[in-house]
Amino acid sequence: MKIKKIRIKSKDEFSNELRSVAKALDKGITPKRAVTGEYFESLDAVRVILTDKRLELWRTIRDKKPESISMVAQLAHRGFKAVYRDLLLLESLGLITFKKTKGKRGDLRAPVSLVDELQLAVA
Repeated sequence: MKIKKIRIKSKDEFSNELRSVAKALDKGITPKRAVTGEYFESLDAVRVILTDKRLELWRTIRDKKPESISMVAQLAHRGFKAVYRDLLLLESLGLITFKKTKGKRGDLRAPVSLVDELQLAVA
């Protein structure tokens, strides 16, 4: 099972961690922990990006494995343009990717979930 962690961390905490990693690298030391992943400053910031509608799209892709973006829009009862825009954001977060497939009218971009579960961690 692939799990994606979404972390909430203050700017100061994130900056301090980043500084520590940079200092270690400057000294030629491999840092014990790299600063990777998706970080947000607050729960409100998470909710701005991961709205209920976007989470619904991700769950639809994960559970129903639609063959195209149009099919996702139909399943979600939403317009294609809005769904496509939200899917691009989910792709940028590393939650989905697009796989090219053949359709009746040409190539399709089938959205595929990269994770099975999201976890929220507060640091």
